[in-house]
Amino acid sequence: MPHDALLTRPAAAQSTRATIAPITPIAAIPPSAWAALFPEEARHFSRPAHARPAAPFRDELLDPEPGLDPMRAGRCAFIQAFTRPLDQRFLAEFLVDFSWASSLLEGSSYSVLDTAALVECGERNPAKRMDEAVLALNHQRAAQYLWAQRNLTLDNVCRMHALLTDDHGLSELCDCDHFLPVEQRGRPREYQEISLHQSAYLPPFRPGTGHATALLERVLAIARTLHPVQAAFYLLTRMAYIQSFSNGNKRTARIAANLPLLQSGMLPLSYVDVDKAEYLRGMVAFYELGSTRIIERTFLRAYVRSIVRASLPAEIRIGLDLDAIGEALIAYIDTGQGPSDAWAAGFLG
Repeated sequence: MPHDALLTRPAAAQSTRATIAPITPIAAIPPSAWAALFPEEARHFSRPAHARPAAPFRDELLDPEPGLDPMRAGRCAFIQAFTRPLDQRFLAEFLVDFSWASSLLEGSSYSVLDTAALVECGERNPAKRMDEAVLALNHQRAAQYLWAQRNLTLDNVCRMHALLTDDHGLSELCDCDHFLPVEQRGRPREYQEISLHQSAYLPPFRPGTGHATALLERVLAIARTLHPVQAAFYLLTRMAYIQSFSNGNKRTARIAANLPLLQSGMLPLSYVDVDKAEYLRGMVAFYELGSTRIIERTFLRAYVRSIVRASLPAEIRIGLDLDAIGEALIAYIDTGQGPSDAWAAGFLG
């Protein structure tokens, strides 16, 4: 069925998908603990964006450091002993998880069941806005492209951006922030200046010089030199930082982070269970302070959760304490000490 046809097809009242397990967040940080864990960042964010000092683009933040510690990155690769074949069955589940979770970070109210009905059955929820259905559908299309084209190239990144920001010619989406006119999709900006909401960061702007394209090519070149997990973290942070496109930069960074993982045969990052406030706080801390401490924590927990969720069938996950397994694996990544939890130890093989 053509993708555009899905946008006008009425939804059934319920999805019959039975393979989605209940989801609980891993080790969410109580608000009272933020100041103790991240005192510099807490002081910085105690003021609203308009009261914080302007943070112009810093070229040195495109260096690999600050980045993910090599030992931690390596341990992320060691906890994939239960990895299932990356086949069509795996892809079907990943399309739902990624489309739902990444759309959620964009503010969508679509549930995982809404997303499954759309992605698997072509049924959209008529009680929710059209732009939310299109946002999820665009994530599905971009993830399918990611699956087929796993090379970290400028062309592939631009193509995924075009898919993520497509309005499908629907006039009702013209004024929606999630989408771009055709001439801006998949093309690094030249004359569009970016202003970020709720941030004092000032993205680079050198109109008519090809600077946005050059920065993107530089980021991709550096990522190719890194360990796959380090590269994923680098792309997640630096592609969003340079803001090479007129919109959709964080979405594009999230999907592009999976290119080095899939290229090396590792499990992809679905972003299920990522706390939106923590993710945004972490990104803005990098933009304004050059600090990766919050977003590193967010990234590691997200990747561990993705590994656990993708490695174990839903019927097994339901009966397990996923929080305990996730925390045990995080402790291993942090310290290198093998987990005592039997299930967590199994992930190391």
